[in-house]
Amino acid sequence: MTGPDRTGRDPQGPGDGELNREVVRRVMRRLNLLESLILGAAAILALLGGALVAWLLSATLGLGFRISWIVASLLLFVVPGAVVYAREKLSTTSRKGLDVEPRTGERDG
Repeated sequence: MTGPDRTGRDPQGPGDGELNREVVRRVMRRLNLLESLILGAAAILALLGGALVAWLLSATLGLGFRISWIVASLLLFVVPGAVVYAREKLSTTSRKGLDVEPRTGERDG
């Protein structure tokens, strides 16, 4: 039994489960919105960076601006995304399939 918290309520009391679920739902909605905003900002930055690269390529090498912009924008968006996806997949696989012992900082002698 933990007893009342600072607000005087018992954290294990009745009705707290529903309150906790509502708080978790609200946090999840906000995190989903934040994730969407970050993804949108990354797409805009990839388009702007692709335009800059395409402008430089068309000015120096004489390549077509539009096709250079498409290729550069895709590379600037897809390559980092693929790296993050691969890293996350590797991390998930290592957590699920392997029993990795935490490092203690000491070497076995």
